[in-house]
Amino acid sequence: MSIPLVTLYSKNPMKISLAKMKKYNYFLFRIFRFYKDKAKEHEAIALISVTAVSTLIVSLNIIAIYLLVNLLGLIPILTNKLIVIIPMLVIGFINHHYFVRKKRFLSYGFRKDKKGGLLVMSYILCSFILPLTIGHYNRQKIFEGRTTEITHKPQRESLEGKIRKWLE
Repeated sequence: MSIPLVTLYSKNPMKISLAKMKKYNYFLFRIFRFYKDKAKEHEAIALISVTAVSTLIVSLNIIAIYLLVNLLGLIPILTNKLIVIIPMLVIGFINHHYFVRKKRFLSYGFRKDKKGGLLVMSYILCSFILPLTIGHYNRQKIFEGRTTEITHKPQRESLEGKIRKWLE
C-alpha cells in the first residue's frame, strides 16, 4: 500500500501549493491592478496583460538561471532561438491556464500598499538587470575564448601576397 507524499502533509494537496504561491499571486494582483487602475484597461485585456508580463518575468528569471549555470561552465551554450521561444510559450500557457484564467489572485483580498509596490517593482527591475549582467559576463567569456583561438592559429598567406611575390 503506497501513500503519496503530498497526503502525508495535508489532506488537501492543493492547500500546500496555493499557500506557497501566495507571493506569486500578490505579484499577479499588483500587475492586474496596474493595468486595471493606471492603464484603465477592460478586465479581459488586463488579464491578457497579466499573462504576458508575468510570463516575460518568469521567463527572464529562467533565462538568468540558465545563463548563470552556463557562466559556471556546467552546460553548453545553446544558440537555437526555438530553445527560448518554446519554453516561453509553455510557461505562458501554464501561467494563464493555472493562475490567471481562474482569477485566484483576486480571491486573496490583497490590498495595494507602497511597500508591496516597491517590492514588486524591485523584483521586476532585478529580473531585467540580472540576465543582462550575466549575459555580459558570458559574452566576455566567449570573446576571450575566440581571441585565444585566433591568436594561436597561423595566418595563411593571401592570394594577393602570392601574386606580388610572383611579380617581384
